[in-house]
Amino acid sequence: MTYNMLHAPGDRLGHLVDVVRSVDPDVLACQEINTYEGMMDLSRELGMLPVWGPANSHEDTRDGRPLYEHLVVLSKPAPKAVRVHRGDRRAMFRPVLEVRLEAPGGTTVTFFVVHLRAVLDATERYLKWRELGALLAVIAGADGPVVAMGDFNALPPGETPPAEGTRRELPEDHLAAFGGGVVAAITEAGLVDSLRLVHPYTGTPDSTLLHRPGARVDYIFVSEELRDCVTKAGIVDGEAVTVASDHRPVVAELTFTQ
Repeated sequence: MTYNMLHAPGDRLGHLVDVVRSVDPDVLACQEINTYEGMMDLSRELGMLPVWGPANSHEDTRDGRPLYEHLVVLSKPAPKAVRVHRGDRRAMFRPVLEVRLEAPGGTTVTFFVVHLRAVLDATERYLKWRELGALLAVIAGADGPVVAMGDFNALPPGETPPAEGTRRELPEDHLAAFGGGVVAAITEAGLVDSLRLVHPYTGTPDSTLLHRPGARVDYIFVSEELRDCVTKAGIVDGEAVTVASDHRPVVAELTFTQ
């Protein structure tokens, strides 16, 4: 399960926990956890082991002060290895968080969690492509099956035009990356969109942003070795989701055999 929790947990801890418990994931990738204490609160409430991926720098501010949005992985199995890849710090507000876990049957799966930039600076070029390059570089160095998950702040190619409100004055490289280029490059690198494995596109755009219909920016990608393991996938919705965050979580179920 991947979930952008919107500057969490704060006073929404109970709502966030309700959403996660409704899915009961073995692995939970969280974006926008603002404090270490917040991570520990989630860990205790959910009974899952925490992994901390501290931000490189701040993308947002609150009351004129920098607001750091950290990455967190919570898991039921104990991690076999953890690494924080800082990447291109000038382009990346947050790192790539790597967590290796042993799946049922003894398969070791490497999870890469990201939260790519939402702020696009018209004065700089190719920032989202540089973020993507950092992610693909660490994935290329992984041994065995891979899952890449998180908030990519990019739309799927061929499913919907850029969401309403896109800043058209931005350079073409930013618009191309946001409007399908990032996701296309990930799939061209050999990763598969788990949602589309289970639910082929029907012509009606899916959305993971609550307030922007047709904007699917959160994904769980799997490497080709895991394609046949994906048995379920979907976007979580419901009353608790609408009050817990501004994103809907994305889930995928992988079934392993001995």
